[in-house]
Amino acid sequence: MRFAAIDIGSNAVRLQIARLNDNPDEPFKKVEFVRVPIRLGDDAFNNKKISREKRKQLYKTMHAFKLLMELFEVKSYMACATSAMREAENNEKIVKRIYEDFGINIKVISGKRESELILKSILHYLKPDRNYLTIDVGGGSTEMTVIENTIVKQSVSVDVGTVRLLDNVIHPENWNQLDQFVKSHTPLISNAKAIATSGTINKIASIVNPSLSEPSITYKELLGFYTTIKKMSINQIIETYKVNPDRADVLEHSAYIYLKILKLANIENLFAPSAGLKDGILFELLEKYNRTRTALSV
Repeated sequence: MRFAAIDIGSNAVRLQIARLNDNPDEPFKKVEFVRVPIRLGDDAFNNKKISREKRKQLYKTMHAFKLLMELFEVKSYMACATSAMREAENNEKIVKRIYEDFGINIKVISGKRESELILKSILHYLKPDRNYLTIDVGGGSTEMTVIENTIVKQSVSVDVGTVRLLDNVIHPENWNQLDQFVKSHTPLISNAKAIATSGTINKIASIVNPSLSEPSITYKELLGFYTTIKKMSINQIIETYKVNPDRADVLEHSAYIYLKILKLANIENLFAPSAGLKDGILFELLEKYNRTRTALSV
């Protein structure tokens, strides 16, 4: 039994194919992962539309994803588009074209729904009698969730992201919204455990602490990385840290946003597992599969 998750983000488009395991502690075995650097956010955040060139790239990518899902005999899939597609005025046209040409049904999900799916990817890390702040800094938005004793107290999605910051299109009210959310939950999250789920912070943590089996980073270490990388050119970053160009130019911006949140929350350590929206989608597909199997057995 194989599932597939498609994440159409602001900086890249991803396909994760996973096989169902019998082990409840590790329900999935990942068998294929493809990441295509189509920066839809550049168009959506600056022009409010996805350009013809980016649309062509996206259509080719969806065609390739369809073929891969057929090749791996995927039983069930879910495709979600986030901040860039939420903002693009021509998103309905794009979604319709992809469905008509390739049979892939894309859901342009809200920030709230995005937070819910991301949370599913890290639920197994949560322990009772502990408070958590989950943070996902994407290309177009940042999702945060406050958790007390495994109970979600509140979530927020703010239009603050690495591509927006790179393009200098973050409005002051968006920064204020981020600040107010963190400050209003200070009693719960001060010294709580922070869990970050974006690929960029996972990469930064792996660069700073390559020997750790589970990537994590302290505020001081992240500040040191940010101070260093600010002085480097994109080519220097690519050569030094062996990262792709589309990730190299947002590492600094990702570090900046995480530093701001950690400082506001008075949190020193950040756990950065390899988890995120695509993983949350897989867990949701598993939940649906289990519900269907249970219903059929009754």
